[in-house]
Amino acid sequence: MSIIIAAALIVNAALYVLVVRPLSQRVQAGQEQAGEATRELTNARRSYDAASGTVTGKKQADEELQKFYRDVLPPDFSGARRMLLHLEQLASQANVTRANARFKVDPGTTKGNLRKLTMTLNLSGEYANVRRFIHELETAPEFLVLESVTVMQGQEGERKLNVTADVATYYRGAEHGN
Repeated sequence: MSIIIAAALIVNAALYVLVVRPLSQRVQAGQEQAGEATRELTNARRSYDAASGTVTGKKQADEELQKFYRDVLPPDFSGARRMLLHLEQLASQANVTRANARFKVDPGTTKGNLRKLTMTLNLSGEYANVRRFIHELETAPEFLVLESVTVMQGQEGERKLNVTADVATYYRGAEHGN
């Protein structure tokens, strides 16, 4: 009987070494491969989502840019000029006196179809009124850029300030030249 038990133990040990152990190693290797495949799938999904988000974001940015061109920017030079002439009305409402104004088309902005028109205003008024004018300018619904402001004291004994302001806007021009 001890021979049978010893033979059974040898057969069990041989089956373990020849069959069970290699199968368990294959199962473990398969599990590791499945885990690696899952990680690769997760990374691929993240990459796909990021690429998809980039495409969607670019499409939304293009749509918003077209809306900006269509709804916010003046369509041409005369529209831009009218927009800047509105500053004279703002100055009047703020109790600021306009001495003179001049326009300048910036030749450096001829890339694509955007053009820049700048108006240089010479104004005078009391501090509170100048401040109100600048506030109204910066909160106006039109697309206006206050590029620079130079403030100098008025004549001695006066409470007025002399202000030079460069205000710009952009407009759509012809694709090749204006």
